[in-house]
Amino acid sequence: MIRRALVAVSCLSLAAASYAESWQILGPRAMGMGGAGVAAAVGGVAQYWNPASLAQEATNAKWGVQIPVGVRGEFTGNTLKDANVLGDLANKFSKIQNAQTSGKALDANTIAAFAQGITAISDMNEPGTGALADVAGGAEFKIGRFNFSINNFTSIGGDPSVDTTNIGLGGATGVTGINFSGVSAAAPADTASRNQIQAAIDTIGFGNLNTLVCGSAACISGVTQNPAINNSLTLANALVNQAITNGASATDIQNAATTLQQNAATAAPLVANAATGNAYTNNQTRLVVRGASFTELAMGYGHQVFVPGLLVGGNLKAIVGNVGYTRFDVLQNNTGSSNALKDFRSNSKQSVRPGIDAGVLWDVDQLVPVAPFKPRLGIVARNINNPKFDQPQIAIDNGEASKYPLNSQVRAGLAITPANFWNIAADFDLTKNLTPLPGYASRMVGIGTEINVFNRSWINIPLRAGLMKNIADSNSKLSYTAGFGANFLHCMLDVGGSISSKTTEIKSGDTGTAQKVPENASLAVQLALMF
Repeated sequence: MIRRALVAVSCLSLAAASYAESWQILGPRAMGMGGAGVAAAVGGVAQYWNPASLAQEATNAKWGVQIPVGVRGEFTGNTLKDANVLGDLANKFSKIQNAQTSGKALDANTIAAFAQGITAISDMNEPGTGALADVAGGAEFKIGRFNFSINNFTSIGGDPSVDTTNIGLGGATGVTGINFSGVSAAAPADTASRNQIQAAIDTIGFGNLNTLVCGSAACISGVTQNPAINNSLTLANALVNQAITNGASATDIQNAATTLQQNAATAAPLVANAATGNAYTNNQTRLVVRGASFTELAMGYGHQVFVPGLLVGGNLKAIVGNVGYTRFDVLQNNTGSSNALKDFRSNSKQSVRPGIDAGVLWDVDQLVPVAPFKPRLGIVARNINNPKFDQPQIAIDNGEASKYPLNSQVRAGLAITPANFWNIAADFDLTKNLTPLPGYASRMVGIGTEINVFNRSWINIPLRAGLMKNIADSNSKLSYTAGFGANFLHCMLDVGGSISSKTTEIKSGDTGTAQKVPENASLAVQLALMF
C-alpha cells in the first residue's frame, strides 16, 4: 500500500483551474516563430492575435478560410524528476509493501528507498508542481476587413497533493505491519556502511523511526518485536544484517547507506510528521484535475484611424464555457487515472458569457517612410471585460470559488521585414497570466524569424524558427520552435512546433533503458484557402 501512495501519485501527476488561463498559441505560423503573432499575423487567424491587423488590406488576403489546430503539454516544477525517482524505486516500495503485509522487517535498501521516496513526493506538494495540457483550434473566415471565427481553447491542470503524514508502516486492518522479530542486532562485517546508517538514524531520530514502524517510540525493542534493538547502533546493525539475509551484495548495502545518509536531513521532519500521524490506510494523497474548455464565436473588424498606418480593431464574442473539476483520492479509488479524467468530463458545468477583445497595430513606415525594415508595432487585449463562468458544484464543495475567471490578457508585439522574403517578429506578455495549476503562472516572451523560399505569388515555402521562454517561472528554460509551410496557388499547409531545452532522463522500469523527456512540447497544423 505504501507503494501505491508513492508510485501511483507520480503516474497520476503525469496523466494529466480561482485560476484562469495562459495565452495560447493559435496557428503554426506563430508557433514556429517563437510564439510571436501580435504584429505579424495575417489572414483570418489574425483576428485572434490582433483584430486591428484585419485592416491590413495591402499585405493581407481579402478573404478565405483558415483551420488551425494545436496541442501543448507541460510538466511543471520537479514533476518529471520526482516521478523518475519514484519509478526507479518501485521495486523497493514493493518490498516495503510485502514486509507490511507479511510482518517482516525492513532492511538497509528498503529504509533508504523509503527516505528517498518521501523526500521526492514531498516536492510534489510545492506550489506550481504538476502537469498542464492545452488544446487550441477552430475555423477562421475572412471577408475583407471583417472576420468570423469559431475557436476552442481548452486547458487542463493536474495538481498532485501528497499526504506525508498518514504513512505509518505499522499494523492496520488486514495488515500485519513491519516486524523486526528474529533479526540479528549483532555488529555486521561491514561496519563502514553500518556507521553511515547509524548516523542517518540519529539524524532522523531513533524514536521517530520506531513510531513510524510500529506506533510508539520504543516499540521495536518491546516484547512484541526485538528487545536487542534498543538504539540507533543496534537498529543499524539489524538493517544491514537483514539486507544480507535478503541477498543484498556489499555494494548494494554501501549504496543504500550513502542514499540514506544523503536523504536523512530532508526526510527527518517528514518522518517526525508521520510519527504523529496515522497508518497509511488513512492516507489522503490525491490528484485534483481542474480546467475549462472555452468555445468562442467571434466577429472581428479592423479599420485605419487618425493617421496613415494606424489601425484599430476589435472582437465581439459569445463564449461558451465548460468548467470541469474532479478530485481523485489515490488510496480510496482503485479505478486508476482514467476514471479521474472521466469524472472531470462528467463533473463539468456550462455557462455562456460575452467577451470583448481590442487591438492596435501601427505600420510605422506608412507615416515615416524612411523607417528601416517596415516596422510594425502592435498591442492587443483579450477578454477585457473579465468574463466569469460557473464552477461545478463539486468544485465549490471542495473549496473552490463559485466562478472560474477568464482574466484579461495583454500582449505586445514587434515585427520587421528586412527583405521582401524575410520577416522577424517578437512578442511579450504584459500581463502575468494564471493557469489551471495553482501556483504556476505564465508570462511568455518570444522571438522568431521566417524566410520565404520560392517567394512567388503562386508558390512559396516559408521556413520558420524561434525561441520562447516563460519568464514568470524561474525554473523555466528556453523552448526552441520551428515550422514550415507549403503554399501553392491559394492552398496552404503549415506545420509548427516547439520543444523545451530542459529535459529529464526517464528510465523504463521494464527494460532499464533511459529516454530524455522534455519539460514541454507543442505541435500545430493549419490548412487554409486564401484569396
